[in-house]
Amino acid sequence: MTRERTLYSGPRFSVTEHGVHQDDGNWVALESDGRVRSKKNYQYREHWVNKVPGDALWYYGDYDVLNRAYCLAWNEAESLINPDGIILTGDNWPTVWTRDMAYLTDLGLGLWNVEFCRRSLDSKIAHGEIVQDTGTGGSWPISTDRVVWAVPVWELYCLSGDKAWLEKTYGTLCETCRKDDEVIRTIQGLYKGESSILDWREQTYPAWMTAADIGDSVSHSTMVLHYHVRQVLSHMAKELGREEEAAMWEAKAKELAELIENHFRLSDSPLYGQYLYGRGYSVLSPTVDTMGNMLAVLTGMLKGQRAKEVFEALPHGHFGIPCIHPQMSPEVPTYHNRATWPFIEAYYGLLAAQLGNDKAFNRALACLVRAALLHGTNKENLHTETGIDEGLLLSSDRQLWSIAGLMGCFYKGLFGIRVTADALYLKPCVPESLAGTHVLTNLKYRGQNIDISLRGWGRKVKSCRINGHEAVPRIPIGLSERIHIEIELEPDEDRARDLPITEVQNNLTIPEWQAVSGDKLTWRAVDGACGYRIYRNGQVIADDGVCEHLLKAPIEGQYQVQAYSADGRVSYLNEPYEIMDADARQETRPCFVRADMVWDSTLESQPDAQFFSVYVEKAGVYRLDAYYANGTYSVTDGNTCGLRSLYLNEERVGTLAFPHTGDWGRYIYSTSVEVKLEPGTYRICLKVDKFSENMNKKTNNVVIKNLRFSRIH
Repeated sequence: MTRERTLYSGPRFSVTEHGVHQDDGNWVALESDGRVRSKKNYQYREHWVNKVPGDALWYYGDYDVLNRAYCLAWNEAESLINPDGIILTGDNWPTVWTRDMAYLTDLGLGLWNVEFCRRSLDSKIAHGEIVQDTGTGGSWPISTDRVVWAVPVWELYCLSGDKAWLEKTYGTLCETCRKDDEVIRTIQGLYKGESSILDWREQTYPAWMTAADIGDSVSHSTMVLHYHVRQVLSHMAKELGREEEAAMWEAKAKELAELIENHFRLSDSPLYGQYLYGRGYSVLSPTVDTMGNMLAVLTGMLKGQRAKEVFEALPHGHFGIPCIHPQMSPEVPTYHNRATWPFIEAYYGLLAAQLGNDKAFNRALACLVRAALLHGTNKENLHTETGIDEGLLLSSDRQLWSIAGLMGCFYKGLFGIRVTADALYLKPCVPESLAGTHVLTNLKYRGQNIDISLRGWGRKVKSCRINGHEAVPRIPIGLSERIHIEIELEPDEDRARDLPITEVQNNLTIPEWQAVSGDKLTWRAVDGACGYRIYRNGQVIADDGVCEHLLKAPIEGQYQVQAYSADGRVSYLNEPYEIMDADARQETRPCFVRADMVWDSTLESQPDAQFFSVYVEKAGVYRLDAYYANGTYSVTDGNTCGLRSLYLNEERVGTLAFPHTGDWGRYIYSTSVEVKLEPGTYRICLKVDKFSENMNKKTNNVVIKNLRFSRIH
C-alpha cells in the first residue's frame, strides 16, 4: 500500500493528499467517489464539492486536497453573483462593501472575472467620489480607509486595457483624495481615522476612546492606503500621458512614506505600531496590526532587506496570522481580537511567495485549505487558538474575501501571475512538498485565453515553452488567442528559513485611575504588571513599580499611565487626565443661545452658527473641539456622522466631525482641528460647505453646547 504524501505537517494539524487531520474531533477525509467526510468539533457530516465547469478558470493538479479546495472556492464565488453581475460579500453580508471588494479583487478575483469585479467596484462610487461604507460613529470621516478602493484598480486596467475606465477612475480617486486632504489631513500631514478592516472599535481600541477619539487617531494601515492611492494615481497619470501630475502624486506618496516611517516604526522591532492615539498628545500603540505591516510591503513602500525583515518578524499562529498581536484581554469577545481571518492569511501567503519563502507560503496555503474543507465553506474568521468558527461574535459562511484569498494563493502564489500595462508575467512558487504537476486553464488576459502547466518545485524557472517554443515566462499583449505555457521549475540554491510559530499573548489590562488630587496621581494595580510608565503630554516622565506618582512643578499637563510586564507585554494608555494652565483653555457658546439652551442644527434648520469671539493671549498650537450630541444612529454604525467646517476670521481652518453618540442626551467632545494661532481676537463660525458633506448627503445633524480652545504646544 502506497503511503499518503504529507503536504504540510505542523504542531497542531497536518494536510495530506486526501485530507486534513487536526485531532480526533476535527478532521477531513476525501473519498474517491467525491464525498467529503469530516468532523468539526466532533460533529460528523458528509457533503460533495461540485466540479468546476470546463470552460471556467480551473485549477487541477496531483493532489486531491488542493483540487477540492479550489473547486469549493470557485463554486462559492459563483454563487455570490447577483442577477446584476455584482458580487456580494457573503452569507451574513448580502451587499457590496468598498473595503471587502477592493481587497478581494486584489487577492485574486480580478483574475477570476474582471468584469464582475469592475462592476462591483463601480457600484461604490457616488457623487464623484469613493463611498465609505457604514462604520464607527456614522462612517467617514471616522472610518477613512475608502481609498482602499484604489488597491486593485491598476491591475484591473492592466487586465482589460480599458482607457475610458482608467480616465473615469483617475478622476474619481483625485476627487476623493482632494476631499480627504481638506477634511482629515492634520497639520503634520498625517491622515486621521480608524484602522482598515479593524472596524469594530471595542475589538482593538481602549474602551475609554470615543468615536471622536478614534476619528482623531491616526492608523498605520489606513495611512499606508493613503500612500498607496497616490502611487496608483502616479501610475495612472503616466498611462494617461499626464507626466506633471504623475510626478506630483509620486512626490506626495514619497512624503507619506517618510511620515509613516518616522511616526509608526517601533523602536525595538522591524514592525510598525497600530495607531497614534491620545487627545492632543499622540502616543504610538506598540500593538501590531498585521495587515497594515503586510500592506507596507505589498504596496511597494518597503523593498529589499527591509521588506524581508518586516515579513519575518510578523507573528503567525498555529492556524493563521492574528489580526493584532498581542491580543486584547480575553474578556473582549472574539471577532478581530483573538481571531485569524483567512483573507489576511492569504495576504501572508502571497507575501511569502513574493519574497521567495516557499515554506511560509506552504504553511499559509495549508491553513486556508484546512479551514475551508473542515468547515465546508470559506469562513469569515476563525478563533486563533482553536482554528474553528465557534466562540466568535460572528463568522459568516461563503465570505467572499476568504474565497478570493484561497483562489489567489493558486493564481498569484503557486503560479505567480503578475500583470503590468504591457504584459503578463509568471513567477511561480511551488513548495517542495507540493512538487508535481499543477495546471491552470482558461485564464483571460486582454482577449487571450491562457493555459499554464507547472512541473517540479521551487521558484527558479528551468525551462519555459510557449505554444511549443522556448521563451521567457512573459505574455505580451496580442500574442495569440490561445496560449499554452509549460514551465519546469527547479529549487533555488538559497532556501528560505522556516519561520517560528507565535503563541497567543494578551496585553495587560488598562490601569484605572483611583484618585487624582492636588499634585498626586494614583491608579489601581494591574494583574501581571511589574511596573508603570507615567506620560506627560505624550512623553514618558517616570517609570515606577508603585501605583502612584507625585507631580513636580510645573504640574500642568495631560497625564496617562501604562502598565508593563516582565515579559515585555504592555497595556494601552489609560484615559488622559488634564491639569490645565489658567490661560490654556477657553470656551465659547453660540451667539443668541441662552445658557440653558443648545444650538440644534440640521441641513434644513440653522445649518450655520456664529460663536462669541475668543481672545488668544499666547501664540501656539491650539486644539479646537466642541461639546455636542448626535443621536441620529448608533455609535457603531450608520453613515450620518455630523460635519461642520470651522472658520476663524472668515478663513476655513478645518472640519469638525460629530460622530453618533447613540442618544441626543449623551454629550461628548467632537473630533478636533489643530491650528497655529497668534495672539489676537478670533471670530468663530461653524458652517455647512462642500467640505462638510458626509456619506449620507441628506441627514447631517448635530446639537452643540459649546466650543473650546486648548493650547497644546
